[in-house]
Amino acid sequence: MAIEEIITINPIVSGLLFFVAAMMEIGGGYLVWLWIREKKTIALALLGGIILFVYGIIPTLQPAHFGRVYAAYGGIFVLSSILWGMIVDKKRPDRYEIIGSLVAVFGAIIIFYAPR
Repeated sequence: MAIEEIITINPIVSGLLFFVAAMMEIGGGYLVWLWIREKKTIALALLGGIILFVYGIIPTLQPAHFGRVYAAYGGIFVLSSILWGMIVDKKRPDRYEIIGSLVAVFGAIIIFYAPR
């Protein structure tokens, strides 16, 4: 069974791929952020660049065309960014961040998982 068939059958797998992609994009970008904004070592920037490259591969495992995958991924990215802020930056989201991220996630679900 091909990876596309497994993902099509199991939305949990595709959801997990979206979340892993988000964590890699946010994490890789965060390492570059640390290098530039916090004057950390360039090794963090290089590691961030590698992570960002690998992140770019993960969405290709999704069973839909590029536009749909990235539109749906945007919603997952929004929620993941709020979670990252809570865990890493210790920043509690306000009600508008919570509402906005829920709207984005529900939009992603509709875009990616609605029957066609």
